[in-house]
Amino acid sequence: MNQRDCELVLAIAREGNISRAAARLYMSQPALSQFLAKLEAQLDTKLFVRSANGLKPTYAGECYIQTAERILKLCNDFQVELCNINSLHQGKIEVGATVHLGSYVFPMLLPRYKERYPNIEIRIIESRSAELERALSHNELDLALMHLPFHTAEAEYETIAQDPYVLVVAENNPLARHIYEKDGKPYIDLRLFAGEKYILAYPTQRVRQVSDRILAKAGITPDITFMTSSVETAMRVASVGIGVTLMPQSYISLFTCPAPAHFCHLEDVYEPWWTFVAAYPKDSELSGPTMEMVRILRETYHPAGNHSPFTGFTKKT
Repeated sequence: MNQRDCELVLAIAREGNISRAAARLYMSQPALSQFLAKLEAQLDTKLFVRSANGLKPTYAGECYIQTAERILKLCNDFQVELCNINSLHQGKIEVGATVHLGSYVFPMLLPRYKERYPNIEIRIIESRSAELERALSHNELDLALMHLPFHTAEAEYETIAQDPYVLVVAENNPLARHIYEKDGKPYIDLRLFAGEKYILAYPTQRVRQVSDRILAKAGITPDITFMTSSVETAMRVASVGIGVTLMPQSYISLFTCPAPAHFCHLEDVYEPWWTFVAAYPKDSELSGPTMEMVRILRETYHPAGNHSPFTGFTKKT
């Protein structure tokens, strides 16, 4: 029962399908099937049985999986110690992020990190928040860049920053005349939009859950004209006046609008922000490369000067 055996069996268990597990492992389906058959013959017991929902572990399979997870954790902890001993001269780090957050953060973070640690290999995994939480719970990631709240993850985290939310209002919306300036930024009273149509994400998305919390603080039950899984679509449609939407300020720079729009800040009473964190598996020792990435991330978001990644936006076309 070596490290590679553990990795292969865990992949089969997580995918519940030989073909998908083989694709995940970058190996052929016949080779993985032969490996499983040979392993079961050596152990003289079945590890998996076929069901309507795919491969399911037997009792022996469950015991193997639990032992494999413990072995891989021990191997990972040993690699952590070796990496620290080598003083960051070599190593590998697996970093997860949601797609939009990765698009925003990695162009700022990775050049600084690679300049200081050119020999550290970085593997990036971009996925939905729920999948990142699952990966953290199974020790499949060293670090995950994401937003609170967590729903299922057994993880710990370092808070990096609070990312403000803004209200996207079409330039020709009559309520735009109520925009006022504060600290050099455009603000508006969210309560004025109680009767407006809203474009929001789906309820299972973190960006929607934060929007719902902000609207609830304003006493608004939104009249949703339609839902979309894309922050970009919501922003672009709001700019042409179909409705209004809430979105993270940091994402504005990732997209363009087909029509002029205002990106209005909201008063703190509505708690208009979400919390950006660097999360890591619970009870796991952070490797040197991982600790350095968290440190550089903090430097990026809390620079010595006055510049911050969260700059203000008024309108974008």
